[in-house]
Amino acid sequence: MDERVEQTVTDQMIEVQAQHPNLELLREPSGVLRVRGTIGFSIDHDSRTIDDTYDVDLEIPDDYPASPPIVYETGGKIPDDFGHFMDAGNFCLGAPVEVRRRFSQHRNLLRFIDDQVVPYLFTYSYKRDHGKLPFGERPHGSMGLIEYYKEFFGTSGIAAMKLLKCLADGSAPPLMRCPCGSESKLKDCHAPKLDELRPHLPPSRFEAELRQMILLARAAGMRLPESRIMPKRMWKAKKRRSRKRTRSSRRRNR
Repeated sequence: MDERVEQTVTDQMIEVQAQHPNLELLREPSGVLRVRGTIGFSIDHDSRTIDDTYDVDLEIPDDYPASPPIVYETGGKIPDDFGHFMDAGNFCLGAPVEVRRRFSQHRNLLRFIDDQVVPYLFTYSYKRDHGKLPFGERPHGSMGLIEYYKEFFGTSGIAAMKLLKCLADGSAPPLMRCPCGSESKLKDCHAPKLDELRPHLPPSRFEAELRQMILLARAAGMRLPESRIMPKRMWKAKKRRSRKRTRSSRRRNR
């Protein structure tokens, strides 16, 4: 772990411990920094008060504060069937790009805990006690990503996928017609929204998300304008496979 990262976290822990005194900074023999301990909160929502505590483990990434911490619950209070976990068991705090976008506005450990970790814990507590999520059900996985991008761009799912292709491909001509379906040029329409997201994930991550969405749409039987939605690499690979099948068919028919 870089000494500058450790110093940044150490400095930020002063205000963290002022508000969450049961959290402490630990350094593992491997050099990994972790913030461990108990988070407590009392939140009023819809004329109901939720008081609760959770044992948590925040793993500090090597590039902190460029990337936010990875968060785990260690007390066993949140069951697997809650569903809002990543494959490694850490919290799914939302669409990855949105988690990073929100964190980038402050790059501060206390703000991350209060703005993203505590609301996640409160959401589970509320559902456990009252049988529903406080802010409505949101899908997880690929469907959740589609819903996020639809909401962020203010478009349909297909249009959101077309816009996501611009991020997956790494660039898009500013004078092209905006993929959202308007008659406006991209620079006069959704380019600012794309620019909000672009710094927070590499094109390969946007491409992976778009691939997941395409597979989900296909499984649902949706007809897609594939040349306008598929990432360049995915489209080129499909064309190569198509040409290969055509050549094989011609050889068989000779």
